[in-house]
Amino acid sequence: MKEVMLALEGPPGAGKTTLLGALVPALGDTALFFSEPNITLGGETTPVHASTAQETLWYLRQEKARAQALRDAALADTNVVVCDRNHLGVLAYTWAARQRDAFPYKKALAYFRRHIAPLYDGSKLRTVILLVSVDASLERRGGRPAHRWLRQWYDPGLLGRMAEFYTEHSRALCPNPPLVIDTDPLDPAAVLSVVAGELRAAGALLPAHIPTAPGQPDVDARFADFYAESGGRDLFGRTVTDAFAYRGGLMQMFQLAALTQVDGHTSLWNPYHALRQ
Repeated sequence: MKEVMLALEGPPGAGKTTLLGALVPALGDTALFFSEPNITLGGETTPVHASTAQETLWYLRQEKARAQALRDAALADTNVVVCDRNHLGVLAYTWAARQRDAFPYKKALAYFRRHIAPLYDGSKLRTVILLVSVDASLERRGGRPAHRWLRQWYDPGLLGRMAEFYTEHSRALCPNPPLVIDTDPLDPAAVLSVVAGELRAAGALLPAHIPTAPGQPDVDARFADFYAESGGRDLFGRTVTDAFAYRGGLMQMFQLAALTQVDGHTSLWNPYHALRQ
């Protein structure tokens, strides 16, 4: 593919979502945006009575499907493909997890090498890894989970092992050397500046000025009913952007999904529709 592909990776609380909330609205139609895969929204592909191992395999298969689709696509007028996570997130989790029913890291690595890595061979994939200390990760996210199903993402042991994976193992698992940024001493504007420089160096065309994301705005009134009826914050996570013009309609980004509205019809944003056009 001729487009620059940016994947943002790193432990929870490193600032990935904030960075995405600045880049995607600024790039607009010249960017194709992929939300973080959300197994709750997986539909018919979601495992029934899923174990940790089954869920991990689901995420690996999502990464394979995306890599294949991007390899085969001819994207008119797309300058940058922006992905919230890539295969590193799945591998980091399997390497760090300690659950009895966890998917073995060796099997996950073998799956990646056989099914995913060849699809990125020769690509312009640029992976940016945002690192954060365990203490800063917990502090930025309020210190404790809002829901029981988020509990593991507040486990200091898991967070520490994931950071170790990103630091020591990620370089060999990317087609191009990843850019690793320690976000502890940096504010969002500084992180955005570094990543914008990386994209420009890779050949991407970016606006001269990209404002930082607006914090945590309200759900736009045009999306409010769909948002509430679909599960609200429990399903989508916190709000990341205001609504903005995107590919013939409106988009509003959340932590775990994005909503789009075209001609008054609201739906989950599905980037694969754009790939098929």
